[in-house]
Amino acid sequence: MNKINIILLLLVLASAFAVVTVQDRSRQFFIALDKAQKGESLLNEDFSRLKLAQARLSNHQLIQDASARQNLHSPSLAETQMLAVPRPVK
Repeated sequence: MNKINIILLLLVLASAFAVVTVQDRSRQFFIALDKAQKGESLLNEDFSRLKLAQARLSNHQLIQDASARQNLHSPSLAETQMLAVPRPVK
C-alpha cells in the first residue's frame, strides 16, 4: 500500500509540475501575442498615414503647381533623342 501511495504522490507532483509549466508557457505566448498586436496597430497607423500622404502628394493640381514653380515642362519632340541599344551577341 505504501508503494502505491508513493507512486501516486509522484504522479500528482509530476502532473502539478506539468500544469504549472503549461500555464507559464500560455502566459508567455499571451504576452508575445499582445506585443505583436500592439506592433500591428502601430504599423496600421503608419500605413494609413503613408496612404494619406501619398494621396495628398499625387494630387494632379499639386504636381502642376510644383512643376510651374520649378519651371519644368514636358519634353518636346525636338528635345527627345533616340538611342540605339546594341543587342548582345549570343
